[in-house]
Amino acid sequence: MRSPAKTDIKNKLTPLHEITNDSIEFMLDMRTAFIYNKLGPMERFKLMAEEYEKEIGYLSMIIREAASSSEGMRPYIKVTAHLMNIWRNLINLHDLIDKKIRENILFSDKGVNETTYLIQRLAEILRPAADMVLARNTFLKRYIEESQADIEKNAAEYATFHETRLITGECSPVASSLYLGMLEAIKNIAWNTKEMAAVLGK
Repeated sequence: MRSPAKTDIKNKLTPLHEITNDSIEFMLDMRTAFIYNKLGPMERFKLMAEEYEKEIGYLSMIIREAASSSEGMRPYIKVTAHLMNIWRNLINLHDLIDKKIRENILFSDKGVNETTYLIQRLAEILRPAADMVLARNTFLKRYIEESQADIEKNAAEYATFHETRLITGECSPVASSLYLGMLEAIKNIAWNTKEMAAVLGK
């Protein structure tokens, strides 16, 4: 068992940064799988996600230990909690896309475009959030907060548009459940990313 007391905490910020960056890679793999209705691009995700959850838990443990004697490390306790939530929502997003592909559930063109756009916007705020792990920056914090608000607004608008598609029969009830679940996972990832930035931007 690795001992937190013997670990140089500064060296652990780099893995935290890398895990945040890797969340972007996996998310974009999911977007590709979703667009082309092929499982291949995201096949390795589930196993890797389980490993990352364990690593985030370990990093959280050593950061808590270090924070007891270093004021500067205390914000990273919350960062690891938000990062864990991001990965859990990524797993949820993966499972929804996996179900869509395996069961050949069709989305409307609008639904596909809306979902892929939001996933791309997530990547655009997670990248600066990863950078903030190593270099705390108030400018990046403001960008992430404004972008998260836009994602939240767009997701709400898309949910309203979706209701119309459901009523008119353009979207099936089964697809509706998946679509709304994906919107929720996307909003949760965006919110936790914004909260990471808020902690690191102080």
